[in-house]
Formats: sequence, structure tokens, C-alpha cells
Amino acid sequence: MIIKNAEDLLTQVDKLKSQRKKIGAISGSFDGYHKGHRYALRYCSERVDFLFVLINSDQSVKTYKGNQRPFNDLDKRIKSIDNDFKNLYLYSFDELIPNNTLEIIRPNFYFLTNEWIKNPVEDVVLKRFGTKIVKHPLLQNISTTSILAHDESSKGAIFFDRDGTINEDVGYLNSIDNIKIQKDNLEALRKLSSLDFINIIISNQSGVGHKYFSISKLNEINNEILLRIEKSGGRINKIYFDTSTNDNPSKNRKPNIGMILNARKDFDISLKKSWVIGDKHTDIELGKKCNMKTIYIKNKKYKYRSPFKPDFTVSNLLETYDIIKN
Repeated sequence: MIIKNAEDLLTQVDKLKSQRKKIGAISGSFDGYHKGHRYALRYCSERVDFLFVLINSDQSVKTYKGNQRPFNDLDKRIKSIDNDFKNLYLYSFDELIPNNTLEIIRPNFYFLTNEWIKNPVEDVVLKRFGTKIVKHPLLQNISTTSILAHDESSKGAIFFDRDGTINEDVGYLNSIDNIKIQKDNLEALRKLSSLDFINIIISNQSGVGHKYFSISKLNEINNEILLRIEKSGGRINKIYFDTSTNDNPSKNRKPNIGMILNARKDFDISLKKSWVIGDKHTDIELGKKCNMKTIYIKNKKYKYRSPFKPDFTVSNLLETYDIIKN
């Protein structure tokens, strides 16, 4: 059954819950629909009374996996599944992760592959409903990405926070004289630049919004940071920053994902292949909202205050190289 809108979805969910039916959910792009998908859907549907299949919209797939995707448009992907499984509920969503839709479904079980089950971003929502997260198998070495790897030209990126991650966090950095970058951090950036990633800095700079310093001063500081990185053999492709304040945040201020989306458009980045490195919970939350891998650098100045858990925790930037390389 194909469900067209959120109102119809809620009606169907409420009906099943009133009948005390066991509800499951699974999400994915189901692009290049293949036997691995069919195997997973059959496995999951056999373990619940009703299975909701949440399918990324075309724009969602493009944003996450790059401009070459999806290979098949949403209508074709939905119809392919519906032709094989008449007993499933099919619903599409526009976000990168289906948390808003899961708020409506409130499933008893949520199925994930081994790749995502360790630290699922959906758990922020699902734990409120007592949902059990269950691993489902895939046929060995069968995935759209592996089948069509030669068609995947979008690169991954490493998104770096600036203050506290690359340079020392001195509060509102308003002068090039106060820029302090440890030698180990420059070495880390040199080594990370040898990997096949686009390197992006994303930084909240509310000092401009508070009028502590000007945009021109911020640009001067950023240019000096770039110069020092380049002199040490490192590479940063671009710096994105947001000048709004915490009291009146824009769509670009972390943990909002605007800077990530702007970078993705500018560089045709595959978020699926990308990483976020930062020393604050807003960096990790940002990464999780985009379903990227996240690395948290321990920070003694700030208490970690987010239900979003990092995939990795390190003591310094240099430690991130081996994690990303491997």
C-alpha cells in the first residue's frame, strides 16, 4: 500500500495500534532495487504484523549521496517494491533521516543493517517510544553502492570545526595575533589532506553577529589560518561560516545543517562518504542530522550536552587520521 501524506499515515498507524498490531519500520533509498533489498524486506516483514517501508525522496537521496543519485526516481522505486510486496506500507520522506516520520509511526521494531546499528541517529526518537532496534541481514556483498561503485563519482568530505579543533579556542578570536595552532594539528591536517576527501571548515562566528568584530576581520583571520595550514602541507578547500547568534540562529548556524548543504552543492559531496570532526556537541549533532560519521575531540571547557552520540571519541586531531584512513 502506498501512503501519500502524513495525515493518511497517522490514520493508518492509529488503526493498527488500536488493533494491537506489532508494527515494524525500515528505511532506505532502495535505489537500483535489487535482490539484497528484497531479501531484507522479506526478512523484516516476516517478523512483524505490518512493516512500514520509509523511502528517501529523490532530493533526499541526491543530497546524501551526490548529484548522480538516485539512479531510479522515487515513483519507480516505490512501484518496484509495491509490485513485489503487496502487504507493505510504503511512504516517502524528504529529510536526510526519517525521524519526523518515525515520530508518527512509533514502531515496536526498527530494522537496521549492521553498518548503522551501533550508534543509530534514529535512537534519539525511538527510545521515547520503547522501540526495539533489530539488526537485519543483507545478502553478502550485495548493495547498490557495491554494484554500481564505478558510477559513483561524488567524493566524501571531512568537515572540520575551527575553534578548538584546528586552532586553540580563545573565546572570540578577533585578531591574527591570537591565532594559535599546535604543530600536531598542522601535522594532522597534512596527513588528512593526503586522503581522497574534500576538506571543509564549518564554523559558527557569532562574534560578528554580536558586533565584536567585522566580517573583514573574520576573513583576515580565516585567510591567516589557511595560510598556516598550506605552509605545513595541508589543504582546506573552503571555509564556511555563520555569523548569527544563539539567540537568533539562522538555518546555517550549527547544529543546523545549512553550511553542510551549501558545501554539498558547491562540491558535489556525498554525505554518505563524509565525516565531521569537532570539539562541541553541536558538531556531532550536525553530523548525525546528515547521517555522516562523527569524531568528537574531548573538550574540557564545554560539557557534552546532546542525545546524539559520536561514532568515535579522541583526545586530539592527530588521532583522527588513523580512524578515517581505516
